[in-house]
Amino acid sequence: MRNFYNSDLARSFGYGMAVYIAAQTSALQHGIDATNMRRRAAGRRLLEDATVEEVISALRSNGMLPARPNARGAGLSDADAIG
Repeated sequence: MRNFYNSDLARSFGYGMAVYIAAQTSALQHGIDATNMRRRAAGRRLLEDATVEEVISALRSNGMLPARPNARGAGLSDADAIG
């Protein structure tokens, strides 16, 4: 299992959205891996691995992310407001 989370995502989109993006990318990669197992057995060309950039682009296209990331991002101090 690949880990798609990194601190650059958190700086750009905030911690919560970074975790969501990483989870979506991981789910996409899991589907690609399952498909590639079937394609390999059938002797067909394999699909390329998922990228975080593809997921971010899809989220922006669906209106789930702004066109430009927040320059400030969400700092860890935002978690203090939770409780």
